[in-house]
Amino acid sequence: MASMPRILTVDPTGGVARVVRSALNLIDRPVIQVDVPSGPQALEEVLRGEFRLVVSTLDVGDNMKGFELAIRVKQAQPETGMLLLADVNDPEDLDQETREASPFVYLRRPVDPHRFIRILGAALDGQDLLKAVYAPVTTREAGSTDLGTIPPLDINASQRIIDSLLTDVGAMAIVVANRGGEVLLERGAVGYIDREQLTSVLLPTVNTTIEMSHLVGGRASALQIFEGESYIIYVLSVGYHHFVCLVFDGQVGGRQLGAVNRYGRRAAEDLIAIIGANALRIERPAKIETPTRVVEEVEEVIEPVAVRAEEWGEEIKPPPEPEPLKLDPIENLDVNLFDQKQLEKLDASIADDLFDPDKLAEIANETRRDRGPLSYDEARELGIIP
Repeated sequence: MASMPRILTVDPTGGVARVVRSALNLIDRPVIQVDVPSGPQALEEVLRGEFRLVVSTLDVGDNMKGFELAIRVKQAQPETGMLLLADVNDPEDLDQETREASPFVYLRRPVDPHRFIRILGAALDGQDLLKAVYAPVTTREAGSTDLGTIPPLDINASQRIIDSLLTDVGAMAIVVANRGGEVLLERGAVGYIDREQLTSVLLPTVNTTIEMSHLVGGRASALQIFEGESYIIYVLSVGYHHFVCLVFDGQVGGRQLGAVNRYGRRAAEDLIAIIGANALRIERPAKIETPTRVVEEVEEVIEPVAVRAEEWGEEIKPPPEPEPLKLDPIENLDVNLFDQKQLEKLDASIADDLFDPDKLAEIANETRRDRGPLSYDEARELGIIP
């Protein structure tokens, strides 16, 4: 049976240990976690047993820094991953050359939860930490933007809720928008801040709320604070598709957290009630798979029109030509059968004209003359009638 992976945290305050333990609970990975407050104690633990990952702050006490601890851990256990979790006041990131040559991964709090979980998973699976931390964020991690239709919000009913919230918390302005970046409602002195830029930069937080709902379970809601010198902005999620931004002056807005948490959450619940069940429902469009049309090739059998004579069993001979019809000559012809008067008038040379094509054509042309039809005598003279 394989041994359970071990993780070592080094932090005098114990904050790193809580962060690591929370992340492990989210991904549900069984791990042996050892927590020590200083660098020398961490080296003792490393020499006693193998660790998949060591997570440390920059200040590990006893005149030892996190950079030195990382080098000594790598010397003792080259296969152990090393993660330095810097504080807010520490440098945000290392330069490219230092980052590639360092035997550790450097992150500064507040930490991107997706990136931090990626590093933990890579360390537990024995993968390269640098590839995990600097890998591009996947669609699942960034929050899918293909979430179907945004449910509508009744502006008239919402306006009364927002006006009451503006009075209760004393905000400079309140902006209501959806995850498509559309500003639906704005009350108060909204001219002091760029509303389009505000909604566009807050869109990833909407997707984060949706994805975090899978981790925390149940009906997720979020309250975020963005604090600066000029303004302090509170962002409240309204279901999975809308959010409310409360803008305060930077000098007094920090004291309004209690009022925002009380009245802002109540207003968000009222807006969810207006939207209905679709406010907490994700309807991703179904992927339509186009069926592949399979065309079966059927071999067409072409019947031969003609067959060559060589392919037949015997030679085909053309049919014989019919013999011309020949009548037997009349023997012992009795010319007395004919009218003797007519025979006396018969000119034998004229009888030959019946077989002369030129003569026949001349007789046929007689009917095309303009003089009209032939008389009876003329027809008899021509021999047409007897």
